[in-house]
Amino acid sequence: MIELIAVKVGAKLSLIGDITAEVIEKIDDEWVKVRLLTVPKGKGHAGDEELCHATDVKEVL
Repeated sequence: MIELIAVKVGAKLSLIGDITAEVIEKIDDEWVKVRLLTVPKGKGHAGDEELCHATDVKEVL
């Protein structure tokens, strides 16, 4: 699990499921709101905003 406490708004994240996202808001130490940047077909759309838990993050890019 990645610790999100040090992740800044604007940081790019690699998420489980080959998704790349940008942090747009920090909720707390384990949750962030992200905007999806790259999404595999059938897993959402680029530009969508979602809540993301620390366990969904593979790495900070």
